[in-house]
Amino acid sequence: MTSKTAQSKPETGQQLGLQDLQAQVETLQLELAQKNLEMAQKDLLVHQGHQAFLEAAEKLQYSYKRLQKEVAGLNLELDQKNKELERNLIERDKVKNYLSNIFESQANGVFVTDLQGRVTSVNRSGLRMLGAKAQALTGRHINKVLRCKVVPAKAEPMTESGGMADFQQSITFTREDGEALKLQASGTVMNGENQQPLGYIVNVHDVTKLKRLEEHAERRNRFTAMGEMAANIAHEIRNPLGSIELFASLVRKGLMEGDERLELVNHISTGVASMNHIISNLLEYTKPRPVSLQKVNLHYHVSEVAEFTRFSASQNQVDLKLGLKAKRFHINGDPEHLKQVFHNLILNAVQAMPEGGGLNIASRVRTLTSPGLLRRFGDGVAEIPGRLEVVELSFKDTGMGMPEEVQNQIFDPFYSTKARGTGLGLAIVQNIIESHHGIIDVESRNHQGTTFVLMFPLLGKERAGA
Repeated sequence: MTSKTAQSKPETGQQLGLQDLQAQVETLQLELAQKNLEMAQKDLLVHQGHQAFLEAAEKLQYSYKRLQKEVAGLNLELDQKNKELERNLIERDKVKNYLSNIFESQANGVFVTDLQGRVTSVNRSGLRMLGAKAQALTGRHINKVLRCKVVPAKAEPMTESGGMADFQQSITFTREDGEALKLQASGTVMNGENQQPLGYIVNVHDVTKLKRLEEHAERRNRFTAMGEMAANIAHEIRNPLGSIELFASLVRKGLMEGDERLELVNHISTGVASMNHIISNLLEYTKPRPVSLQKVNLHYHVSEVAEFTRFSASQNQVDLKLGLKAKRFHINGDPEHLKQVFHNLILNAVQAMPEGGGLNIASRVRTLTSPGLLRRFGDGVAEIPGRLEVVELSFKDTGMGMPEEVQNQIFDPFYSTKARGTGLGLAIVQNIIESHHGIIDVESRNHQGTTFVLMFPLLGKERAGA
């Protein structure tokens, strides 16, 4: 009994150990199963994640491809827009250049201003007309630029048609070089969208030459009528004058030396000669002799007349000096007409110095570039555009001079400051000089003497570079 009992205890112990082992195995198996389940769940999650990643990658790739297509489409559209914009810019530049060429090629001066009248742009003709640079005009008020009110200080009220009133203005403008221009300014308001005023466009037309031509035509018409009248007067007066002179000479022959009546007869002859001189001057002015142009040595003829009048000048205590320093002095001229000019100017100078004085006749060569001065010589005189070489003669006296109002009328026919003058001498002088394509000016001040300046175009072969 005891031995069985002893045997049963080890068996029971073994059973218990086995059970524990089994329990441990089961626990391990359970844990393993749990681990496997966890691993399976993780694998499932990884698989699901991988699938989700693949799906997301596929969607992303699809989106990327679609985005690429959209970007390509946008690039194509952008390229088309850029080309269209480039074409528009080229077209805009063409239009801008076209309008700029129109603006710059206008013969009239065109001034564009803002609503306050400040100049924003000027074309070439406007700059050339005023003798100024664009920088000097930009930003200045147009009224100050033209020295005359050509645009209103404030924008004009709207007209019944809905626009702003246009305006016109005649201007006498003196350039910096002293040239006086006759200008006609006409302007209009520049409108933008909805007819809103943006500024002014002022067109300035140089009518100096036109006015000069009108004055010349009027003067020519007046002189033509005067010439016809002078011819009739000369015919009607010279016949009886001849008879008077004839009878006076017959009476003179019948009088003895010392007879008091002889002086009266001499007065008659003097009066007849004076009247005949006046009629001759009138005919010379209204119907001048034809000019026969030929190569003329200006110095030779000036010196000839100066020597001829030197004795008369010295009798009036006038010291006549020649300072002919021009190296070139040949012109196209008529010797007899030119000598008449020189004789008249010397005689006038001597008469302007009743108490004596000095008369200096000088010459020099000048190159003229002033547009205003060149225009006075007429079209076609300057062989090189914008440049003309002339020989200048000056007759400078130390006489009483003359005020400005006299200078302005000195070349007008029948205007004279002399008690017994006909007022035709200088008018004839001017006509002769103009027939030689020359010009004459006078510079004088009261009690400071007078200078007459003559300019003649040099003969073509004597001009520089000819």
